Amino acid sequence: MTAAQHALHEWVQQRVHACVSTALRADPDAINAAVTHLVGHLAPHSRHLLRNARPLVLGCATALIAVLEAHRPQTDPSGRQVCRAYRTPECPTLHRVAQVMAVHGSRPIVVDRAEAWRRADACLSRDRHPVPIEIREFEYGYVAWPAHGPDANGFLLVIDRHTGALTRWPRLPLETLALQYRAYLAAHSPTRDHPPQK
Repeated sequence: MTAAQHALHEWVQQRVHACVSTALRADPDAINAAVTHLVGHLAPHSRHLLRNARPLVLGCATALIAVLEAHRPQTDPSGRQVCRAYRTPECPTLHRVAQVMAVHGSRPIVVDRAEAWRRADACLSRDRHPVPIEIREFEYGYVAWPAHGPDANGFLLVIDRHTGALTRWPRLPLETLALQYRAYLAAHSPTRDHPPQK
């Protein structure tokens, strides 16, 4: 698959994972309470959809994750990057899923400080032992690092505000990191709201 196909696969994957994250973080008890409160104002099908939206989203997103896994890029015996399912450089299934996601899919949620800390903690904690973390916000998301210990001066962890993606960076002043991260995004990221083009 071409670099554009890799970018398209990543773009779809980010949106599917955004759906999963949103559904997992939703409070089913609060949803049921809201539906119960509105019971006289909603038609039966609307009530049924709202009550079952969380498991429905999780089921559909999990199915899409399986589709993305079957159609992920891989290297064939000749060294070409191809779709795992079709064995071709272009993947019509990936393109169709991207078109549907562009119209109907969820955009990744903007990552807040609490979510950035959770992701950094999951990455930096070793053997289930918590590591104290320092975290600072910057233009593109959050920067985290171990507050003390062997890794305290080793690297910075950037948590992207729009995707939640984690990348490791050398210890740099925040202004320098912001400039380098902007260049990194320009070189590696598809557009945030629309699927990358061929």
